[in-house]
Amino acid sequence: MKKFSDAITVAAFFLILLMFAVSTLFFQGGFSISELTSDNKGVQRAVSEYVAENFPMNKNWRSMYTNIMVFAGKKRFGNTYLTDDRLIKLGSRNTGDHTIENIAYVNELAANTDSQIYVMLTPTAEGVYSADVPDMFSDKSQREKINDAYMQLDRRIASIDAFYPLYSARDEYVFYRTENLWTSFGAYYAYSESTRQLGLNAVKLDNYDQEYAVSDYYGPLYNNVMLESIKPDRINIFRSKYQSPVTEVDLFDGETIKQADSVYFRSAAKGSKKTDIFLYGDRYLKTDIYTNIKKGPSLLLIKGSFANSIVPFYTAHYSRITMVDPDKLKDEGMTLSDVADADDYDQILVLFDIDSFSDARYFDTLK
Repeated sequence: MKKFSDAITVAAFFLILLMFAVSTLFFQGGFSISELTSDNKGVQRAVSEYVAENFPMNKNWRSMYTNIMVFAGKKRFGNTYLTDDRLIKLGSRNTGDHTIENIAYVNELAANTDSQIYVMLTPTAEGVYSADVPDMFSDKSQREKINDAYMQLDRRIASIDAFYPLYSARDEYVFYRTENLWTSFGAYYAYSESTRQLGLNAVKLDNYDQEYAVSDYYGPLYNNVMLESIKPDRINIFRSKYQSPVTEVDLFDGETIKQADSVYFRSAAKGSKKTDIFLYGDRYLKTDIYTNIKKGPSLLLIKGSFANSIVPFYTAHYSRITMVDPDKLKDEGMTLSDVADADDYDQILVLFDIDSFSDARYFDTLK
């Protein structure tokens, strides 16, 4: 009889918990399912994001667990490492390193076009703040990995050093604390350095107005830890004090084209990944940006995630910028030649963070 009573008690507890979860999920969230699906992300992904962010007590339980573990001296949580004031994503040590293979594909691209090719492999926060990460969690310095990759480049390809300017500015707000991306400040420092190789004159920082698009952003690294002592990030937009040169933006997903008149998409601020404000993040296979700089050169940018927030700075120099995501090309079973002719551009820039570049298995799409 007691076992039956205990079973009823347990069942009642879980029934109440389920009712509480359903109530919270559908009647209390800060946004609706319809809002999440407005950008054609798909119902399954939308519901997953909504449940993850709104399931009752999820954050409280995880935060409690993290605080206990931190008190006990734990600093690593999965692929996330906790320093005094930030979260750092650790590079994968279990997957193969495809750097040499991917450099070979870039070299092959250079051999088949007359356009000048540049490569910018950027560090992540793990590389810039390596002094804060124990050696046992990092198998090789990112600076060394980037230099080794550059040594394998064909001599016709110019390499761009993004490590030094970011490392020199490491005490400034160049990387997000809760997201594995550089901030607009970090992107600006890399842009300014890259213009020397690209033959451009960088626009001075004081020629931009700074706008706080989002002031309380917690990125995906925070979701791994839920530690309240980590301050939220802010997302800055640097707007030219003069009229924006951008006249049209065409975003191609493999089937349809979405048109816009700005490189900033404020609707992303309502979603879970607010850094998608910059050119909708990694959602599109190809993005064409047109400006009113009629006599400017054209740029083909083979992009990783770090490219999205640096491109707004490049719009001050080019008549046309085409961004192509080789990862999305692979998903669609396409190659670069299906969406762009490399010979139609004055310059080609391959821009990836070193971790993504080393892990990537989609550079064969550049053939």
